[in-house]
Amino acid sequence: MKLAAVPDARCERCRFFRDDPRETEQRVPGLMSFGSAYGASIAASALCDVHDSWVSPGDSCGRFEPVEG
Repeated sequence: MKLAAVPDARCERCRFFRDDPRETEQRVPGLMSFGSAYGASIAASALCDVHDSWVSPGDSCGRFEPVEG
């Protein structure tokens, strides 16, 4: 799927965007030492399952797949 073919293809609308704080705390060892995934330590960022990195909600990439449902 090409990015240009998908209107509003932002990470926050992608199925690979993982922003559940409980899941984030389990997947990132040591995150609790900065406070928690519920606060300012990660802000609105989330984990991307494709890139295995932090992404911002407004980011985008060519691997975008919309959330179903």
